[in-house]
Amino acid sequence: MTNEEIEAMVSKHERQNLELKESFGTESIETACAFANASGGYIIIGIDDKGNPTKKNLRVESLRDFENKISTATEPSIAVDIEENLYCGQKVIVLQVPESPLKPVATKGRCFIRKGSVNHQMTPTEITECYIKSTGSSMDAIIVPGVTKEDIDCDAIRNYMKTASENGRRNFTMKEDPWDVLTKLELVKSETQITRAAYLLFSKEPQIKFPQAIIHAGAFKGADIIDSYDVLGHIQDQIEDTVAFIKKNIHCALVVPPGKIEHIRVWDYPIEAIRETVVNAVCHRDYSSPDDIQIKLLENDLVIFSPGELPFDMSLETLNDPNHSSKPRNKLIAKIFFDMGIIEHYGRGITKIKEECDKNNNPYPEWDNGHGAFTTIYQMCNSKANKTISNIAQKLSPLQCQILIFLKQNPSASRKQIASKFTNITEDGVKYHLTRLQELGLLKHVGPDFGGNWEVFFD
Repeated sequence: MTNEEIEAMVSKHERQNLELKESFGTESIETACAFANASGGYIIIGIDDKGNPTKKNLRVESLRDFENKISTATEPSIAVDIEENLYCGQKVIVLQVPESPLKPVATKGRCFIRKGSVNHQMTPTEITECYIKSTGSSMDAIIVPGVTKEDIDCDAIRNYMKTASENGRRNFTMKEDPWDVLTKLELVKSETQITRAAYLLFSKEPQIKFPQAIIHAGAFKGADIIDSYDVLGHIQDQIEDTVAFIKKNIHCALVVPPGKIEHIRVWDYPIEAIRETVVNAVCHRDYSSPDDIQIKLLENDLVIFSPGELPFDMSLETLNDPNHSSKPRNKLIAKIFFDMGIIEHYGRGITKIKEECDKNNNPYPEWDNGHGAFTTIYQMCNSKANKTISNIAQKLSPLQCQILIFLKQNPSASRKQIASKFTNITEDGVKYHLTRLQELGLLKHVGPDFGGNWEVFFD
């Protein structure tokens, strides 16, 4: 490595693949371990973290000493390339650490991985995930104990085959045996060796073995829950049900864009971005975690909580890089989602979310990767300044419009009857929407509380 190359590296300061050290010590070995568990990197001895040479006397004999210390203190052993060089006229030592083919690498019983410019001590879950990934497998390839071929729903497999063929992602014929299809896709190993992916996607009742494989969605008015829904079943079917629940509980404006005649629908939140986020939550969550996916529709925010932080070798910084490589935690599930058209392109989810936010005039969501989960927070559409067809229509959700239509046809309907008419809404939820419609002057109750009729002032 030339002096100019070192200066170019140091000018960018410490980052994912560079660590600057004034002297060699325990932290240098931990950094070598962290680089080996990630994508490799450089440790430069003799430069402080501000990029200044330390002017310490580094002996030539130190090269062999550093190499031996790293090799003997790591398991599996790390073989580093070491060379002496000059930086700003001062002697420095450059250690190049390759990515290890065998992971995880440990030092003194602890495993580290590089995240940004920091060495992160890996959790037991990350260590397991790292080991499985180093074998070329993934977390959803783990065999589910106590499950047999009899637990598999062949109709669900046939639906996958039909959808994948229609999308042009696969070329199945409906004469093929569903079990043979799972075997060829490596979703099952034998009649008693069923992977997590096969069970979650195609078992008769996925929540028996994985009760956490649900989406718990709730809509809130202040501290009160006005609507809730537990989305069960096969994980590929959970996505559209969840999006439908969200659409039912947010508003849709009818907007005429400047210079246009026809109106368009503008939701509080970008629906396609929300769908992409739900897909990511279902596909990439940690199914070892006992927590479920949680969605909270607050008055001004939408929060989507997915169990499991980003994969051990990915950070928020790399996630926001539009050219980042795809690193699915559950490769088998991702493959099936791709075949079914649920995932369109690998590694493009964040870019798509940002594009949809721009279209809908929403700020980009905030992402939090910590405390055992990955959380996405959307803010409500920040501008409804466009000319609207109807100020009233702008304030109504699709469900509220449906309630008005139902009451116009059934003016004597009770709250209980309204709740039974619409799926997944409680009587308390009906009460909230009726109150809102009365506040807008679109609805009036005439007569006693128990009985009487509704007058609707909306066509």
